Amino acid sequence: MNTYQLVSVIRALILYFPLGYQILKSPVTQNLATFILWGSLDAIAGASMIAQGSGNYQLPFAYVLGCVIVIACVLKSGKYSWTRVETAISILVLVCITAWLVIVWVFHNPWLATVLSTTGVVLAGAPQIRDSWRKPEESPFMIYVGFTFVNVLSVMGGASWTAEERLYSGSCTILCGLVTAISARKFSRQ
Repeated sequence: MNTYQLVSVIRALILYFPLGYQILKSPVTQNLATFILWGSLDAIAGASMIAQGSGNYQLPFAYVLGCVIVIACVLKSGKYSWTRVETAISILVLVCITAWLVIVWVFHNPWLATVLSTTGVVLAGAPQIRDSWRKPEESPFMIYVGFTFVNVLSVMGGASWTAEERLYSGSCTILCGLVTAISARKFSRQ
């Protein structure tokens, strides 16, 4: 693990504490389905990276720990719902997970498993993107700026320009950047 990757993992872990606090003490909300799916898929992405012997697998595992914190805070706050969108996204993500299991265990192709699990992570972000679009004032803008930065650091720390090294963190950079941009709309509404 190089310095960029180490800093990205530490910063990611640190960001979850103010996020949890904001969920419990302020009007900030996060989508429960998104964090359940992200935690599951981050574990799969990290396992795929370990199987390949490349990539910053520590970052997805840091995200798994953070998702546990967020899920606990969301459940404690009682500020969550489950709609048809969450159900549809969950079904798509389950297809990715099923395909991941088949590919890893039957075909022994960890590269494709990384692509599928990363695709699932991006799909799982859809409910959070929707919620941030509808209520940008409840989206933690600075936290997502931090997560975007964390993912940029992880991209910079990649050893080579391959899917194994940069697909996960690059996709997460785009995803967090999108949530950040959508959340920034709250400043124009004030």
